[in-house]
Amino acid sequence: MQLSRTTPFFRRFPLYVWLCLAAMFTVQMLVFSGTRVFLPYLPAHVMTTSLDEAIPFIPQWVVIYFLSFVLWLVNGVWITAESKPHGYRFAFSYILALLISAAVFLLYPGTMARPELTGKGFFMDWMRFLYWIDSPTNLCPSLHVVITYFCWRGALGCRKIPLWYKWFSFAFLILVCLSILFVKQHALVDIPAGLIVAELALQLGRLLRIERIPYAIERAFVKIKRRSSQ
Repeated sequence: MQLSRTTPFFRRFPLYVWLCLAAMFTVQMLVFSGTRVFLPYLPAHVMTTSLDEAIPFIPQWVVIYFLSFVLWLVNGVWITAESKPHGYRFAFSYILALLISAAVFLLYPGTMARPELTGKGFFMDWMRFLYWIDSPTNLCPSLHVVITYFCWRGALGCRKIPLWYKWFSFAFLILVCLSILFVKQHALVDIPAGLIVAELALQLGRLLRIERIPYAIERAFVKIKRRSSQ
């Protein structure tokens, strides 16, 4: 397909890219919100330790916390657009990581105490918004860490993504790990747990050739379309 500067953004990428992103986002929302339905009926475990209590509360880091949403979208499009096999493996490994995280959320629900927000100003307003949209539950593993790790690891295997951006994605992963601690949204243990879950899902996706699942779904839709057209 010939593209020009006037081509709409969504048409600059193949349809499978948007389908992958839609699947990833849907499962992410189901895990983020769906598991919370069961949490009132499950015992909550305090995830913080004395080390967490020693970490200062720095509301300015909420900027990194929310900027990560932009990185997720940019990297998600860029990585899945590398090629269909790469995009399929990335997307469904990501979904696998989310499902593993959901299982941990339900098997070992975590919680933590958060500081009282008494100050005023730009950063405190955003902190109030963060605490309003996200309760101190579903802590371990940190989905912020899981997703940002995928943004970096997925980029590493892409020839179309420049080296400097791969290093940027790694640096941003470090910043995200710090931000979730400084805004008191996660405990220390949530970071290594997120890294382990993400890498485990990537390795399982590779060993199981998880991209065969979307390819099978694609073939099934093609068959249905052919039958309906006869």
